[in-house]
Amino acid sequence: MLTQPIITPDRRLTLDDILGYCQEFKRRHGRWPRVTATGDDFLAAGLPGLSGADIERALRTSSNGLAEDPDFLEIRHLAFANGGWDVNLQFIDPELCLRLADDGLQRLVDSIHVRREQGSRTATRPADHVYVNLPQESDWRTGHTAYAPVSDELIEYIDARGMVYGSQKTAIPTEYYLAVNPNGRIYLKYDRIIGSKYVGTVSEEQLERLRARLVGEAATERARPSSQACDSAAAPAPAKLTIEQELVLLTVSGSKLHLPVQQLLHYDEISQRLGKAGGRYITGRNKHFAFDDGIDCTDLLRRLVAGEAVNFQQEYQFFSTPESKAIEAAEEVRKTLGTLRGKRILDPSAGTGALANVARQMGADVVVIEMWNVNAIKLRAQGYDVIEKDFLSVTPEQIGTFDAVLANPPFTRNQDIHHVMHMLQFIRPGGALSVIMSTGWIEGRTKVHAQFKEFLATHDVTVTAIEAGAFKESGTVVPTVRLDFRDVNVPRAAEDFHYEGTAAGDEEEPFALVMQ
Repeated sequence: MLTQPIITPDRRLTLDDILGYCQEFKRRHGRWPRVTATGDDFLAAGLPGLSGADIERALRTSSNGLAEDPDFLEIRHLAFANGGWDVNLQFIDPELCLRLADDGLQRLVDSIHVRREQGSRTATRPADHVYVNLPQESDWRTGHTAYAPVSDELIEYIDARGMVYGSQKTAIPTEYYLAVNPNGRIYLKYDRIIGSKYVGTVSEEQLERLRARLVGEAATERARPSSQACDSAAAPAPAKLTIEQELVLLTVSGSKLHLPVQQLLHYDEISQRLGKAGGRYITGRNKHFAFDDGIDCTDLLRRLVAGEAVNFQQEYQFFSTPESKAIEAAEEVRKTLGTLRGKRILDPSAGTGALANVARQMGADVVVIEMWNVNAIKLRAQGYDVIEKDFLSVTPEQIGTFDAVLANPPFTRNQDIHHVMHMLQFIRPGGALSVIMSTGWIEGRTKVHAQFKEFLATHDVTVTAIEAGAFKESGTVVPTVRLDFRDVNVPRAAEDFHYEGTAAGDEEEPFALVMQ
């Protein structure tokens, strides 16, 4: 008897559900599960149909309703604050992802004090204290250096996080330092290498109390008599760089953007911008953001430095078809044709092959068109001979006609309507078309919307609503429907509809993508 999987596309999950699975696993095996934990490992814990990879996939993709769970969103925020990009199994292990408790964090903040400089911060560091890097904003300028004592709590924290240089009390002051960010996040950073661990976040009120206290302490220090004239002079504060100036510090190496050695004041914002452009944060000794083959990182960095918000997914309108929706579309075409085996099928906006792969698995001879070079590279790796063009520039005379078309075209500004009408010219009489579209033509009141509705009324086509949120994991929550054309008559389709665009006085309603 086959074991039914616990995590299925329609199974709604919460963080508590996943923690329950992991805790049950730990009760049986004495350890937190890892991504390599097999189905047999979970079966031994009384959890059939589950594996570490299943849980890891759900966590990293925020799928199965996790993106709507406030507890999960909070821990995802913490993962980002800790320098990661996605939540994983290791991160939710209570023994491996430790942060200082609120009272411990408050004690750490209360222990930070300024000290009058007499030379370099290394030479004048108090015994058993770590240097504290304060925000560079002008209202934080004290003219003195801040330190915090090496407490037992800090030693325990370093032990629990497994930091590279260990927790020997005499070594901590030279190997680590604390960084207080303007957003209230506090990190323990390595002094000689790149890397840090997230300690916790203080509230705006706590942060302001710390700032006011340190500024007051600095004023008191300056009022004290000193034998060295330089003691009473405030050290010049370093210049505060803009986001764009800090982006210039990144270096390009092939498909990677490497972070600089120095701390980035705007790291969070830079990380978000790189993530929107498709970057994946890679931890390790040489921390960097990795990009897909085909993305010109030099040009990308140039655009970011120029202040441009880069989102390739939105630029190319690429929102991958979920596997379940691809199967449903292919099944509708199969009903019309009887079988897909040996049939010639066109996927005119192939993306990474979601629709094409299903059709190929069903025995079809699939031709793919894809204009984004990044996706074209991925398609070729899967064995496709890619036509790397804008579909609207391709004609039936160039590539021939097909038994059917499976498609998920771009949506904005009625592009899906234009693409559908172009697709129909490639279908042999009696063929089929299954296409995913936005609901813009249903709700719209422009001339092109009216023309499309009139055209559909004269053809054998079924409109099926796709459930809300079906494309959420792909990056959009735009409402969608699937149109299934049967017994397509190409000459009639060509004569009955002409895409005229927007006429004067008939302003076309812009269709806005709603991104996650």
